[in-house]
Amino acid sequence: MLFGVDFIDNTTGIAVGVNGIILRTTDGGATWTVQDSGKTVALVETTFLDFHTVLAVGWNGTILRTTDSGLTWSQQQSGTFHTLYAVSRLDANTAIVAGGGGLILRTTDAGVTWIPQNSGTTKSLFGVDFSDANTGTAVGVDATIIRTTNGGKIWMAQESGIRNASLRAVSFVDANRGAAVGDIGSILLTTDGGMTWRCRPQEPRLPLLGVAFADTHTAMAVGEGGIISRTIDGGENWVSQTKGTSKHLFGVFLLMPIPGPP
Repeated sequence: MLFGVDFIDNTTGIAVGVNGIILRTTDGGATWTVQDSGKTVALVETTFLDFHTVLAVGWNGTILRTTDSGLTWSQQQSGTFHTLYAVSRLDANTAIVAGGGGLILRTTDAGVTWIPQNSGTTKSLFGVDFSDANTGTAVGVDATIIRTTNGGKIWMAQESGIRNASLRAVSFVDANRGAAVGDIGSILLTTDGGMTWRCRPQEPRLPLLGVAFADTHTAMAVGEGGIISRTIDGGENWVSQTKGTSKHLFGVFLLMPIPGPP
């Protein structure tokens, strides 16, 4: 079972999952090779800081780091045993990790050392994403949304507008437009960088576990039962797509089309 995936370009990507599994592709996902993570705990999410440096996070406070594009991995000290659910790149040296108990960790040396930040919440955080080096949003249990405008040092609670539903993932395409997804088919949209949110529920009302934008118009959300929904109008309307599986889909990354010859 795989939980997270990220690409640095149209060809090179990393996927992570149960039992410490790490898969690597160099052909846009057509084929994947298993890498030795040295761990047996579940890895939940991964992100590229640059072409060579990649981070993976997971259970028991696990943070793994590679500096050779995913070929070899080493464990970093997180200082926690909370599950780490999400990681987001700010720049080549700075990243934010979100996890259980409202945990936020920040690195400014490309993942070598990590410093806890005050999130202002004890609710577990399942997703985090930054639209630029300063502005980011994390989401989690009980529709929790917190936002930072100083690179993850200080976080403020935002009103989600929904209740009794955990938010599982968040994605921004630019400084203004983003989407968060979660339980009971919840899709929340923001057009002001995460300050305000409005709900665009998806049918069927199955939990949505991942979301990603390709551009300002096109995004996909995935979730339990193999659900895949697509929008081509920036998230205003979502349409279920034909799927080839009923297995849960935990993450999605959209590759940009490769330009053809002039």
